Formats: sequence, C-alpha cells, structure tokens
Amino acid sequence: MSKLPSTQDVEESRLLDHEGLSIWPSVLNAEEASLREAPTKPIAKYNDKLVGARLLGFLLLDLWHQKACSFGSIPYHTVVKQTTSCLSIGGLVVDSDEEKAAQNVNIQMLGLHYRNHLFRVFRSNGGPLPESSNHPSRPSLDVMRDRIIKEMKTPTTVANARKTTLLRDGYRCMLSRAYDHESANLYPELEECERATNAGFTAVQCAHIFSETAQDSEKKVSKLPYAGTAMAILEVFGLAEKKESLVGKNVHLPFNTLSMEGNLHQLFDRLVFWLEEVIGQPHTYDIRTVDSKIFRTRGGIPSERVTFQVDPAVVARCVANGKEPPALPSPALLAIRAACSRVAHMSGAAEQIDQILRDLEETPVMAWDGGSAELLASRLSQKSGSAA
Repeated sequence: MSKLPSTQDVEESRLLDHEGLSIWPSVLNAEEASLREAPTKPIAKYNDKLVGARLLGFLLLDLWHQKACSFGSIPYHTVVKQTTSCLSIGGLVVDSDEEKAAQNVNIQMLGLHYRNHLFRVFRSNGGPLPESSNHPSRPSLDVMRDRIIKEMKTPTTVANARKTTLLRDGYRCMLSRAYDHESANLYPELEECERATNAGFTAVQCAHIFSETAQDSEKKVSKLPYAGTAMAILEVFGLAEKKESLVGKNVHLPFNTLSMEGNLHQLFDRLVFWLEEVIGQPHTYDIRTVDSKIFRTRGGIPSERVTFQVDPAVVARCVANGKEPPALPSPALLAIRAACSRVAHMSGAAEQIDQILRDLEETPVMAWDGGSAELLASRLSQKSGSAA
C-alpha cells in the first residue's frame, strides 16, 4: 500500500493535467483525514476510508498515464468530473472545517464505490473447474472444428464459451502455450502438434476478462445488482454504447474470454497479474505482475510478452464455411482490467480483500465481544456494493 504523491511531485512530474491537478489537493486531504482517524493502522486491512482515498487517487494517476490505451481519455475525464462533484457541498460555509470534512467523506466514499464495483466485476476467489466435453465418440479435429463453426452462436454458458474459446486458440493456453489435456485425448492430432512444439499438456479453462459472476444470467440471486455493477464500470470507461457492453449473456462472447491453464486462471482472477497492451502492436501484451514467481512456477508463463491470434486452421475453416472467425480478446476490456489491477495493488485494496478473505476463513463465528465488527462491516460493504 503506497502513499499518494504530493501535489508538488504530481505537478513537477506532470502526472496529471491541469484538471486533475486542480482537485489533487482535495484527494490528499481525504487521505490525510483517514490517516488521522486511524494512526495505528499503517496497513490496509479494514481501514476502508484510507483505501477509498488512495484508490481514487491512484485511479486518477493511472488513467491519465494510460490514456494512450484502447480506452483513451474518456475514463480519466469521467473520474475527474465525479471527483469534482464531491467538492460541491451545499449549506456549509466555504472553506470551513465542516465543508472540508464533508468533502473528505465524499472522496473516500467515491473511492470505496469504485473498490466495490471493481472487485465485483473483476475479482473472484478462484477459477471455475473446467467443463467436461463428454463426447460419446471421437470425431477428427477437422470434423469437430467444422461442427463448432457451423453451430457457432452467442455462448450462454461457461461450457459453450470454453468450447468456442478453445477452438479459437488452437486448444492451447494463450499464455503458457500448453495444449489442453482433455482435448488432446479427444483429438489425437493435437498430440502430434504437441510433439512438434514440446509445449506440454495441462487443464485449460475459460477465463473471463469481466467476471462471469458479475453477469451470469443463470444466477437468479442478485442478478440485477451485478449487471448494474458491470454497466457502471463500462460507462466510466466509455464502452456502454459499444458492442463490448456485457449486459446479459454477452459475458460469454469470445471478446471477453481467454484460454488459460488452471493455475494461471486462479492468479488472473485474483488480479495477481494482468495484460498491458503494447501500443502499435495489435493484440500484443506485456504480462505484468506483483509476484514474479508466476514466471517460475511449474507450467508457468515462458515469456513476458504474448501476441494473440486466431488459430490459422480455424480461420481457414471459417472462410470455407462462410463464417466470421471468433473474435480475439478485446484490447479495450483488457486495458480496463489492467488499470483496475494496478490501482487495486497501489491503493491497498487488493491487500485488503485478501486479508478479509483470510480472516473470514479463520473466523467462522463472529466474536461475542464485538471484535469482529470491523471485519463484518468491510465485508458487508463490499458485498452490498455500498460504500457506507
């Protein structure tokens, strides 16, 4: 968890434009106020107000720095506008202690609003188990490609999404390049491909850029709040009116999915690593992480830069069948996820949620003396999507 840079550092290093610089002292005031409230809590843990102030500050810095990414400058100006609105307090004397206190609370709550939404959309506790294909027979790989392509439509389940995503990616993890073990058992041709590349086999899953739990239309409980959360994030990043709007079942479309082996999927879901687009090189990404061990784990990531492409055999079969090839992962959605991942770690929000989940595992029963009250309050705030 890092402290926000001073106004002088921001100005001298040109970390914000004039609009952002004009509101930066107010963000620092909110950070300082939260530190005064909890001087004995230097780490994130349950200090929601400190996390809120810092998350908003680092979000502003990151969005301005990354304005050349696919999402452009729209999200930066949106967050600047929202932060500016936090400073308009009616009924209080201008520059009074009461007005400043109210501004601090507004800024902290706006930051927590983003924390709750970002984690709800992007973070889950672990990747889902792979869906079994259960084919009664073993058709050839070419026959199966043609069958999937001819039947291709909007996927409505994780199983359908995985089928289309694996097809697009040549039945390989997009990062480690290992082949899917289950698919290789079904299609012996893949074993020959593996021998030629020595890439190995693994259990490849379907990872979502925007979490499927944020939009899963099959989950009746809290369906509408989750859908509203995803739409709120999309609106901030200027994508609400574009095809990448993830309302309803679109969450399973190929532009929102990646083929990823199980252990990497879990780390991706926990925001341990993310993909930063390389400007000027289509569908090329640098893999960034807070824990470099992911490059050294068994079956890990062999390179820190990856380029995505649709399997050439699939492109050829799509042309033959008069179909458009499945879309590659959306650079805009990956850029949004990358921004949120960076901010989560810099602000301490990622540390906070990990700590809360660990404490919940170790605290199956709330303490009678009220010692668990802070843990419960933080968890309820995140679950409800409120910042109160």
